[in-house]
Amino acid sequence: MKKKIIAAVIAVFTMSILASCGANETEGEVKNPDDAITLGSFVDTEGGILGNMILLALEDEGYLIDDKVQFGTPDVHRNALLQGELDLGVDYTGNGQFYSEGIEEDVWRDKDAGYDAIKVYDEENNDLIWMKPANANNTEALAVKREFAEANGLSTMEDFADYVNGGGEVKLITSQLFAEKESGLLGMEAGYGFELESDQLILLPHGNTAETLKALANGTDGVNVALAYGTDGSLADLDLVLLEDILSIPPVYEPSAIIRKEVLDKYPEIQEIVESVFGLLDKENLQQMNKEVIVDGLSPRDVAETFLKDNGILE
Repeated sequence: MKKKIIAAVIAVFTMSILASCGANETEGEVKNPDDAITLGSFVDTEGGILGNMILLALEDEGYLIDDKVQFGTPDVHRNALLQGELDLGVDYTGNGQFYSEGIEEDVWRDKDAGYDAIKVYDEENNDLIWMKPANANNTEALAVKREFAEANGLSTMEDFADYVNGGGEVKLITSQLFAEKESGLLGMEAGYGFELESDQLILLPHGNTAETLKALANGTDGVNVALAYGTDGSLADLDLVLLEDILSIPPVYEPSAIIRKEVLDKYPEIQEIVESVFGLLDKENLQQMNKEVIVDGLSPRDVAETFLKDNGILE
């Protein structure tokens, strides 16, 4: 009986020592113990990946984060930042055209001018700071099979215009909205000097690129060109390539972290941490990471963590 009591006392004492050590290790390492930073992102796959990258990088640097990654749709996310419900979030530079007033439409087609425009506007009007965006334009684009591109010498929209004007067969699947707007197919036709006839188009009432790219990969109804987004995971999975839009007809949509000025003023080092992560991103690695979630079934957090470890952000 005495042995059991002694053993219990030793166990309790040991646990107390361990708990004490843990408390001492934690104390001083958490930079905001009474002031958790609320982090959100868009509800989609890429929002989950980008949000978790920020979450993991900041937690590794000792910040206490209130995790609201994949918080909601873009409008819900935006309103939460404006209302202070979120302290930190992720958005795309091209969305600045919907958040601002008095800025020329062409500005959003220039990656640097668009970023500068929304950065200045939101800082002056909403006390929101847009950090340096990733070099990964997730805008609308046209995609083709790699073998088709190689067989016909296609890498840019200029090449595609030459192909069309030379009598090449085209069956494009796209959303009706993209087909009918100046910042979409109409603008591409005007800018690059080609025109597609109605019988060369399959128009969908939505912009679901999972459907358009699947049709392209399968050659459904003769489809050999499809609407895509720059960082679509299906591009990597199905070995599809984007035709480079050197005129940047659709606006540039580069991901950027946004933080409330009050929070950044309190923790200015956050900007360097986040921008070091976003500086590692490009269209190709975001395509691959989106594919790992959508196709391979990995979680956005696991994909983000692996990427950060592979690039030396996390041990």
